[in-house]
Amino acid sequence: MKTMKAILINQYGTPDVFYFGEIETPKIKGDEILVKVFGSSVNPVDAGIRRGLLKSFVRLKLPAVLGVDVSGKVVETGRAVSRFKVGDNVYAFLGIHRNGGYGEFAAIPQSFAALIPDNLNITEAGTVPGVGMTVYEAFTVHAPVKKGMLVLINGASGGVGTYAIQVAKYFGAEVTAVCSTERIDLAKQLGAEKIIDYKKQNILNTTERYDVILNCVRGIGFRQLKKLLKPGGKSIVIADNPMKFPLMKLSNLFSSRKTIPFIVKTEGKILEGLSKLIQSGKIKPVIEKIYPWKDLSQAHKHMESGKIAGKIGIKIN
Repeated sequence: MKTMKAILINQYGTPDVFYFGEIETPKIKGDEILVKVFGSSVNPVDAGIRRGLLKSFVRLKLPAVLGVDVSGKVVETGRAVSRFKVGDNVYAFLGIHRNGGYGEFAAIPQSFAALIPDNLNITEAGTVPGVGMTVYEAFTVHAPVKKGMLVLINGASGGVGTYAIQVAKYFGAEVTAVCSTERIDLAKQLGAEKIIDYKKQNILNTTERYDVILNCVRGIGFRQLKKLLKPGGKSIVIADNPMKFPLMKLSNLFSSRKTIPFIVKTEGKILEGLSKLIQSGKIKPVIEKIYPWKDLSQAHKHMESGKIAGKIGIKIN
């Protein structure tokens, strides 16, 4: 049995439950690639899984390797793999039911993966998939952003928000960013025309009405955000309890203003679309810090402090 190094959890809890250990190297299926991992990241969903908050949706077999994002080099391909070859640099969003980014190797269905753009470092690439794909799917599938639209991004300096400003701008929207006083300069640098400093203004008091709202943070009810939409507008919800999703969808039956909750798909085609924008230089990842693998616990603590701009990355191997 081949084994690999990994950072594991054997119980739910604080970041201190992480420990270094050895586990069986994943065996790939016919449609999968085995990737030597160089990069991963820390997302709120990683922390939620670690804490056991998603046990109703994610059944872990402990000990488990967490990490929904992965970047690395293909070292083996299944018999049915046609999109990738050994030696390719790839990245992927593994999804909440699969995980595995905090291990030395990861088995990835070829349909999940995309080639890393030439202008993106293989380690830094591990910070991109989950957040970047969330934005690209939101603004191309669920609430297509068009030139001249007014877009509000609540939580604009976080992992999702920093991509959202850039992608909305790429599609020609006028962007209003909601962030703290300390992050105003960053939001403007990324392309936001207007700023709402939530430390000084309640966004619910704004008189502007928007075509699209992307809500990246908890704390404001979906019914309240819906009031900020133009008729026919769409509010995308990515940071709420999935148990509320049916109620959100039911509320859409009675209004032209729609609330759209979603969890990003693990589709490589979505990541390929984002990759083209990164390759062109139109979109650039915002990374607060890259932690070494051994400091994963500290990286989770940093992310959970809420005092970050962009993403926290993990350098594996």
